[in-house]
Amino acid sequence: MAVTSLAIQPGINLTAAAQTVATGSGSSTTITTAVVANSTAAAISLSVSVTRKAGGTFPVIVSRSVPANSSTIPPELAAFSLADGDTLTAEGNGLSLILNGFIVS
Repeated sequence: MAVTSLAIQPGINLTAAAQTVATGSGSSTTITTAVVANSTAAAISLSVSVTRKAGGTFPVIVSRSVPANSSTIPPELAAFSLADGDTLTAEGNGLSLILNGFIVS
């Protein structure tokens, strides 16, 4: 078994439609830190959901307001685990997202 630290999502600009930001691989993928930045002049709403390979889509963050010209580290994504084939989706038109963590293979 190997544990590899990496940028799970090195950087993505979110849109108004949900888009995949991370997919579980190996025996497990764990997000340790997420950074969400809003460089616009208005607050933007962030939503995040997980779709489990075994079935079901579940909300993780529901319409969290990210203030103008600020960044946040959402605690809901700290130590968040994805099994192989699970997907994490996010939306927030104008926000930027970075995910760091590790994969166990």
